Amino acid sequence: MHQPSRRTFLAAASAGVAGLAGCLGGGGGESEGRDCSDEQRSVEVPAAGDPDSDVTVAAYEDFACPGCREYVLNVLPRIEDEYVEPGEIAYEHRDLPIPVDEEWSWKVPNAALVVFEEAGQEAYYEFIPNAYQHQGDYSEETVVDVATDLGADESAVRDALESEPFCEQLNESRSAALDRGVEATPTVFVNDQQLESPDEQELREAIEAELG
Repeated sequence: MHQPSRRTFLAAASAGVAGLAGCLGGGGGESEGRDCSDEQRSVEVPAAGDPDSDVTVAAYEDFACPGCREYVLNVLPRIEDEYVEPGEIAYEHRDLPIPVDEEWSWKVPNAALVVFEEAGQEAYYEFIPNAYQHQGDYSEETVVDVATDLGADESAVRDALESEPFCEQLNESRSAALDRGVEATPTVFVNDQQLESPDEQELREAIEAELG
């Protein structure tokens, strides 16, 4: 199966962020992903909000995708305030390295998962928007600074950036997304409803419909 391309498209937005850019993949099903080192491990990050909610919002993102940055920084905060923090929904970040960038599409999520190991769920979900603030200017020092500010051990983060210990987990997440029919990032599922590059109004309406 061919690798997803790194072309981009523009998705119209009626509210929130105008011209929310997404990053286009290709095809579905199995794909090769990234070659991983022999020393691999995995972790399971719990959903934010209420994991037992009847409504689960799952966002598939690539840390090097500009559309994902816009979604996380400009659409998601109000959704978090209204639905995640009050425990109305379960919210999951899911990695889909297209990859937009052959290096940082993989290394940043490895660092994020180390933050979860080192500092817990809350720090993990804080790392995501903090990392996106530096998109386009990623470096080892920048990612380390973001991670250590949230309580992760510096040597653990540097090791994760070097050895990518969650590479296989990211490959599996990527394959699962493609199998689910995801062709671009950001793609957000509200239960089984699939939204590509949703603006705030579209996402809110989908959540409200599921909440009934």
